[in-house]
Amino acid sequence: MDTQDISDFFDTSKASCKGKDITLFYPNLPAGQHRKDVELAKEMCKECEVVEGCLDYSLRYEPLGVWGGKSEIEREILRRQQKITLPLDRRASPTVRRSVNAGRVQRIINRLDLANE
Repeated sequence: MDTQDISDFFDTSKASCKGKDITLFYPNLPAGQHRKDVELAKEMCKECEVVEGCLDYSLRYEPLGVWGGKSEIEREILRRQQKITLPLDRRASPTVRRSVNAGRVQRIINRLDLANE
């Protein structure tokens, strides 16, 4: 798909998260602290009728937050498995990535890469 319009992927009016507090889907907690908001967001996604389209969109365009029932790390793993690359203008800057994930994404991916060798 050549577009990044979210409505091309799913009907946003049917999303379970519509009208909810968006900060639930973008928790900013210190590394290592239990991320209860992530689990709450994922629970909301489980009951959403457009979760597949949301995940598809997020794999192509959203580097941060919980989308389609998956965390940032889970989506990054899926991107690598499916050979999906985020467009340059949609990638989180290294500074944002470091502050949000404190290196967790790269450490997990490094472990997966080593396990697949």
